Amino acid sequence: MQHLDLEPSLTPVVEAGRCPHLAMLLSSYDQVPPALASFYGLGAKRNGWLFHRSLPGRGANDRGALSAAGLDVAGLEASGRMNVDELPLDDPPKTWTRPWQRVLDERLAEGFDAAWWAPFPIGPEPVPFEHALAYDRVLEESFHGRPAVTLCLYVVGSVEDSIGDGRFAALAGVHDALLVPEDDGVRYVPTRDDED
Repeated sequence: MQHLDLEPSLTPVVEAGRCPHLAMLLSSYDQVPPALASFYGLGAKRNGWLFHRSLPGRGANDRGALSAAGLDVAGLEASGRMNVDELPLDDPPKTWTRPWQRVLDERLAEGFDAAWWAPFPIGPEPVPFEHALAYDRVLEESFHGRPAVTLCLYVVGSVEDSIGDGRFAALAGVHDALLVPEDDGVRYVPTRDDED
């Protein structure tokens, strides 16, 4: 399993008080568990409430994959610091974030500093990509400027291909930054001048 350490790229950002909405460009699904384990591990170190959104019927598989990647999912769930939830796919984009705004407020009232959210990975087919982007736009409108760090994973094949076919630009328009795995780490590519 490939090791993807997001901590060196994200620590300066969160230490500056930012809670970015991120998109990570991955070449394969094999990169998903280590990327998520690193993301949630950093969130746990920073007093974050961790929330993983699974596809229906995939919650147990996601727990197993995250655990195999080194995240103590059972311990985090038992202590109330993490929730793995299977989300319905039939909620319309315009309303899907409403219940999660309330959940965020509840977790902040319990003493957490921020929510660290991530959904199931998207791609590489174009129809799911466009469908997910519609939900991402609503997520950005609903949580921008709030204490919520969000990591959206997009399996795009090669980054070069995603630049050529417009997916890179589409993701940059909705996210505060893009994360791109490279041989020597994960590159943080800001897409906005002001990343609150």
